Amino acid sequence: MNIRFSYRRIDNSEKKLIKNTVRESSDTLREVLGSFDSDAVRLEGAVERHGKKSLYRARLKLHLPGKTLVALEEADDGNAVVRQAFAELRRQVERFKHLARNDHLWKRPKRRAQLRTQLSGSSNDEEQRKNYADLVKPHLPELYHFIRRELAYRQAQGDLSPGDIRADEVLDAAIARGLEAFGTRPQHLEILPWLTGMALQVIQEETEAHQIRERRVSTEDLAPADAMDISDDEDTEMYEFYQPDEIIRMEDIIPDPESNDPEQAEAARERAILVQRALALLPPAWRHALVLTDVHGVKESELADILDLAPEHLKQMQSCAKAFMRDWLGQHLTREELDQTSTGELLGSPLREPLPEELEAEILEKIMPVAGC
Repeated sequence: MNIRFSYRRIDNSEKKLIKNTVRESSDTLREVLGSFDSDAVRLEGAVERHGKKSLYRARLKLHLPGKTLVALEEADDGNAVVRQAFAELRRQVERFKHLARNDHLWKRPKRRAQLRTQLSGSSNDEEQRKNYADLVKPHLPELYHFIRRELAYRQAQGDLSPGDIRADEVLDAAIARGLEAFGTRPQHLEILPWLTGMALQVIQEETEAHQIRERRVSTEDLAPADAMDISDDEDTEMYEFYQPDEIIRMEDIIPDPESNDPEQAEAARERAILVQRALALLPPAWRHALVLTDVHGVKESELADILDLAPEHLKQMQSCAKAFMRDWLGQHLTREELDQTSTGELLGSPLREPLPEELEAEILEKIMPVAGC
């Protein structure tokens, strides 16, 4: 690992101490990198002291093949801020190694069982879990529908492969995360937008993992010895009878045309597929800004919170998304047809994919067994 560090507004005596901390922390980072460490790995760092007050800032940037990790910390002590920044960088390296080794895929058949084990020891009391289940249950179909659409868009663009993660797995993870954070849920957010934010986090993490695998770092790490051993997995029976399709095509997320005229029905279907392809081409944040408000009815104030955007930035994204869609669709549809159709009409009423009953039961009865659902 090649290292380059700079120090600003720090006197020589203090710089010597901080350099020792950097050296020790760099050695620890090398141990964490393990077989990932090579001449291609480069660490850039900077430690600076605020000009007018006792405040230090440390910036670390670790360049790995196919990925750059960044840590930024502030503290009132130079040595402490360096240790904090390296600790954050080590955490990110561990996650990077985990994803690059495909650990999450080797363990996929056990994912739900692990979630349930984790949640069974949760500090949530029975009443709180019951309240959570009651709030979540009516929104499971809509959340499942949104997840399927988002996975379809990302698969269409190559941001995810069909085998990376399924809609039911995203739903599981989002509901589990929601239970863990239920006690601290912002009261101004309705339950569905809040859970949608959880689902987006899960999908984004899988997208980042896919990018790492596409630029795969060569490593001698082997698959775990028990990688394919699921004989003791209590989910095995469920997987035997519930195997949803992993490939979600654009045709799978649009409703059947309402017209009885075959030609009109086919024209409507072709236009709907074009609209979905246009949506897939949008940057994810632009697509969320448009679809979650115009299709799923999320309030703009809630959406700004979910996407961590200022309201004016959200409106700008919506405007850009609509302009791009119309420009792209203008290459395939007549100008007259576009001028006579609003964006809401173009997006239409999407297909509401039925939530499999066995999946709902799996979530409500096993992930939240004490809810009495």
